[in-house]
Amino acid sequence: MKRLIQIFALVVALIVVASPIAMAKDSIRTSGQPCLHGLPIWMALDEGWDTPVDFTFTLFPSGAPQVEAMAAGEWDCGAMGTVPTLMASLRYGAKLIAVSNEEGETNDLWVRPDSPLLKTKGANPKYPDIYGTKEDWKGKKILATTVSTGHFALSATLKALGLSDEDVDIVHIEQGQAITAFSSGEGDIVQLWAPFSYIAESKGWKKVSSGKRAGIKIPGGVVVRKEFAEEHPDLVVAWLDTYMAGLDKMRTEKAAAEKELDKYFTDYCGLKLPADALKNEFNLRPIYTVDEQIDILESPDKLPAWMKAISQFFVDQDRIDKSEQEEYLEANCYIDSSFMREVAKLRAARK
Repeated sequence: MKRLIQIFALVVALIVVASPIAMAKDSIRTSGQPCLHGLPIWMALDEGWDTPVDFTFTLFPSGAPQVEAMAAGEWDCGAMGTVPTLMASLRYGAKLIAVSNEEGETNDLWVRPDSPLLKTKGANPKYPDIYGTKEDWKGKKILATTVSTGHFALSATLKALGLSDEDVDIVHIEQGQAITAFSSGEGDIVQLWAPFSYIAESKGWKKVSSGKRAGIKIPGGVVVRKEFAEEHPDLVVAWLDTYMAGLDKMRTEKAAAEKELDKYFTDYCGLKLPADALKNEFNLRPIYTVDEQIDILESPDKLPAWMKAISQFFVDQDRIDKSEQEEYLEANCYIDSSFMREVAKLRAARK
């Protein structure tokens, strides 16, 4: 009888150990925006991937509130644009651990079909795909979301033409409002980014420049909150491995990824894009493999140089001072490739 009781107790113990409560996974709070870089983790959740850790996903309308929420400790890992990435690192020490995509061509500038800018292309031979001359651009009223990656693309375009922000009339406006205002005849040029760029294209507006055409790189940031990275590096690696699996699918299974992006935008973000726009999200925005990520993170002429250029834009806009920029650069722009290297080791071990 005593032996039976011991066996029964052992069975009960095994059941308890195997119970959902005892076997509960660690959880990571993730964040994103209604942009391509929010898709990888949302796709993993939507498709029910078997992941090593559980995730929750919070959607933010833009980078500023996303950074504020990170500072308040409300999320751990996430993806955001270049400018909020810089501010999250500079103000709160957030680590930049990957590049979600390169957004140079989808931070762009548009005009109406009758714009005089369209009469000239490549006025500066070094920038053959920028439309308009220095004289065409000078004094124009430009609707733009200021101190943003789009503004960075605008300033780079003006510089390519021998102009500065002071030579044009920049009017601050948010992206959705910019579409409405430009549709009603306000402004001569409008600065947009995807997915709003695709709305511009559908209206027949013409692209006259972009970050890429002006010779700059605009890397989307994948970041982790400083405290979480220090306390749970293993969870960061597990999350990043899943995020990279999402990027892999977006690179190699574009048709399936387009369907997921359509679902993400329509059902979750409240945006509806035409099929061509969904294709452009993948065709115009380079996405990188794990090995490519390591190279980009560690090569001085790649991500560190790209982020340095963006920090200089912030200095020029009087949003940070020179000493803050120096601190940022001394910290190597808070780039940390160690997590991506661990992902590479995990993948090598699984082969």
